[in-house]
Amino acid sequence: MASPASKPGDIKRWPIALNVVTQIAIVAAIVLMINYIGFNRYTRWDISRYNKYALSELTKRFLKSLKKEVKIYVFFSPSSQSAGAELYGDVQNLLKEYEAAGRRKIRVELVDPYRNVTRARELQVKFNFGSEENLLILDYQDRKKILRVADMAEYGPPGMFGDTPTIKAFSGEQLITSALIQLVEDAGARIGYVTGHGEPDIKNGDRPVRFADYIQRQNIKLEPLVFANLEKIPTDYAAIILAGPKYDFGDRDLTLLRNYWNDQGRMLIALDPKVRTPKIDQFLAEFGIRAEQDLIVTQFKTGIEEQSVTLDVYAQFLPETAFLRPLSQATGFFPGGTRSLAIDDSKTAQQSLTVTKMLTPAVANYWGDKNDILNSQNTPTYTQGVDLPPPLYFGITLEKGSIKDPRVQLRSSSRMIIVGNADFIRGESLNQSAPDVDFILLSVNWLADREQLLAIAPKAPGTFMLNLSVAQMNQIVLLTVGGVPLLMALLGCAVWVVRRR
Repeated sequence: MASPASKPGDIKRWPIALNVVTQIAIVAAIVLMINYIGFNRYTRWDISRYNKYALSELTKRFLKSLKKEVKIYVFFSPSSQSAGAELYGDVQNLLKEYEAAGRRKIRVELVDPYRNVTRARELQVKFNFGSEENLLILDYQDRKKILRVADMAEYGPPGMFGDTPTIKAFSGEQLITSALIQLVEDAGARIGYVTGHGEPDIKNGDRPVRFADYIQRQNIKLEPLVFANLEKIPTDYAAIILAGPKYDFGDRDLTLLRNYWNDQGRMLIALDPKVRTPKIDQFLAEFGIRAEQDLIVTQFKTGIEEQSVTLDVYAQFLPETAFLRPLSQATGFFPGGTRSLAIDDSKTAQQSLTVTKMLTPAVANYWGDKNDILNSQNTPTYTQGVDLPPPLYFGITLEKGSIKDPRVQLRSSSRMIIVGNADFIRGESLNQSAPDVDFILLSVNWLADREQLLAIAPKAPGTFMLNLSVAQMNQIVLLTVGGVPLLMALLGCAVWVVRRR
């Protein structure tokens, strides 16, 4: 006998409801997981032509290393007429990149002093910056740093009729990251600047003031170092800089340098070829580096049949030097006179030194002239067998105790950089050549074991122009005026045919 049909009331509703709730929970969990992964595990691409706001690897690595939150207050009004107002869009877009790379460790707050009056006054009282506008205020663990937006750009000369100067380069990332480094690091490194031998004074407005300013932006304190007052060069210096001495060193000075080198010292030596310093040359020769008694020169045409000679050297940064690879496509400018350097491989091998060539003239028509061309009225010409032919090198690095295998991270005991030019640190030279600034910062950070803090080059605004011929313009007009409507008509006909079937 057949069983009676089940009544609607006999349906088991609880299992069905539980099944539906379980399915909803699973779908919700999947959606939440997708959103979580998408929010925390994403990749950004900069597909713009000039990568104007793309952060350098230095900044990205530094932001990933942050342990605490950094607050950045943008005290800025788009309608302001103060200096730097034209950079509002650049600063805002750049800070968005900092927020994205900081992964919740960077928090940016925009404060318009004319619209957010109450908040503006709170910040003025808290950070004590008065009535100044167009500022970035960096706040980290009750330590502050105030940056002027106007300092984030390098401007060209004003126009003939008082027009606003054009922006040659935007250095916002350079200033912001340098300021963040100063805030986060407990204590900056110290570097001794050797004085007492006629070196340019970094304190009283002499040539390398801008050079010192760039170094100090890396949270490095540059201190005058007088050998006459020392029994020993302090080992707590991250490095020492000897830049263009006018007078030769004495035996006592060289003993201080040797002891410092043997005590894991780091030094940057920039030679002035216009001055003879045989004691310093002797010191370098002990490490297998021979400073040639020459001047690197080249000829260039000044007319149809006229030629002149220049002592200015345009240099290539060799990629064999690992810390200079970011500059491998750049050209450095070393004016005023340059000595070439040679390497004695037998001496460097005896002392187990790792030697790397890092600077060479960018073109092959330079030669090392050994005549006293500075005191001669004759136009220098290359003399075979006397002068030095290319290739020439005037920048060399030395390391003691290093390992060439990049997979092995071992701190070398001593490091030295020798450059056969001292005039490249002048303010006017650094103004003319941005790669020279990067070269200085890369070198100093390498000496101080701060390879993770590479230099950040200012970014020049690019102008893209699309030059089309008359034929190309006619093709564009034909495609837009005739081609697009014709394509729409063909699609309409195809849809009509399909629907008629």
